[in-house]
Amino acid sequence: MRPKSLLSRTAIVLGLALGAGVGLLLPTAAAHAEQLSVVFVDVDKVVKECDEGKAADLLLKAEQAKRQDEIATREAEIKKLQDDLEKQAKAFSAAAIEKKAAQYQQAVIDYQNLVIKFNKDLEAKDRELFDPIEKRVKQMLRDIALREGYDMILNKRSVPYGRKDLDMTDKVTQEYNKAFPAKVGAPPPKKAPPAKPGPAPAPKMK
Repeated sequence: MRPKSLLSRTAIVLGLALGAGVGLLLPTAAAHAEQLSVVFVDVDKVVKECDEGKAADLLLKAEQAKRQDEIATREAEIKKLQDDLEKQAKAFSAAAIEKKAAQYQQAVIDYQNLVIKFNKDLEAKDRELFDPIEKRVKQMLRDIALREGYDMILNKRSVPYGRKDLDMTDKVTQEYNKAFPAKVGAPPPKKAPPAKPGPAPAPKMK
């Protein structure tokens, strides 16, 4: 996954006004809007497709795979408890069946809590891996704006339409890779589970 995985990571607008705050125009821009120099960048795509982003995505998928293995093991245990309970319903006393049913219900609760914990862990891992990349991308956009004299660099999310020649996404990705090289090509995980496994409802007894 990338997950969220890249996850709608930058829904904000990156308005860069030559060192001023986000979304601010130069003092003279309001009166001379036609003189503004504006370009846009798909920040999500840069974060996802730069070399560091690709390496981070592999690490996140590996974390997902490890957790999915444990989730699958817990699901198999619950299924076995359910099968045992159904098979032994007529062979054991009411007290024994009640004890077995309590074990089954507790296993279901533990499983659901485990899934919730794993989701939180993966969200934290996602932030740990991708937030620093996003921060460096934003700083690079500020540097580019100052260096090349752009009044504003907008996030593509805020641009319903823009001429193709104003899209700097590929250029920023290439510049980022030069500034922050990363090794890409690590072996993929054995399997790619869903980005966000949700808590499963308790299996119903027949």
